[in-house]
Amino acid sequence: MTSETLLHVKANPVRLAPNASSEEAFIAIIGGCLRHAEANQPAVQQGQIEGVHQMRVAFRRLRSGLKIFRPLIPRETSATLVADLRWLNGFLGPARDWDVFLEEGMAPVFAHFPRKRSLSLFRGAAEILRQRHHQTLRDALEQPHYSLMMQRFADWLERRAWREDLSDEQRQPLAEPVLEFATPLLECDHRRAMKRGEAFAGLSAEERHALRIRIKELRYALDFFASLYPVPAVRMVLSALSDVQDCLGVMNDITVARRLLDEAGLKPLSIARQVIEGWYGCRLDIHERQFAEVWRRYQECERPWKD
Repeated sequence: MTSETLLHVKANPVRLAPNASSEEAFIAIIGGCLRHAEANQPAVQQGQIEGVHQMRVAFRRLRSGLKIFRPLIPRETSATLVADLRWLNGFLGPARDWDVFLEEGMAPVFAHFPRKRSLSLFRGAAEILRQRHHQTLRDALEQPHYSLMMQRFADWLERRAWREDLSDEQRQPLAEPVLEFATPLLECDHRRAMKRGEAFAGLSAEERHALRIRIKELRYALDFFASLYPVPAVRMVLSALSDVQDCLGVMNDITVARRLLDEAGLKPLSIARQVIEGWYGCRLDIHERQFAEVWRRYQECERPWKD
């Protein structure tokens, strides 16, 4: 198998039976996230950008799944596992941030200014940083810590170890149909997102980032529970949420870009930094104006979890 072979794997849809218990759904969701992550390890080890992306998505979905089920499986039962996820994200996050920055954010800048020496010098330095983060990530995946983390997660799921920390009364909701858990959860998440989104114009950068997180969590939750609801409506809402998330993501890119420029040692008054921040500022302005349209599209969607 050559280094050019595509190895990355996207997440498989979660298939939940309508009469599945909440605990069965939890196991299926978290187990699927673990398999998604493991399937992309070869691509990450080969330095493939999309492999890093998919592995990061897998662990983000996993963390979101743990959060979604906290009313049934409290944070304390998975505290050690979540600490392991934070450890890994310390390697996955920087590698993915540099990939997005160079492949998506900076590609048009380099294309528009091919002869600007300061940008060419920055591009070379940034590529070195990116490769360094990729190597650090690969080293982390080869550490015993990573294999132990994955084994701990698998054992935790197989033994249903969270039950050890729950009383008989707390265990009872785990046996109830997942549909009774998912429907009010999705409605609550939707209303919280709507409240913040409708006030978008007055939100600070931090509040817009918080809205992006809410949208992402709602999207993951609906994706997890999609098989419980009408397919056409689910697809429409997921598409609309994806557009909102992408729009908010571009707005957040300028914050990430500034952090990466600092890491690269690019001075605030340097020509390259002024060009890059000016470019990102224009993108921010465009997507702020586009937000109203993508938000309206989401507002008009029929909610599949509503009767």
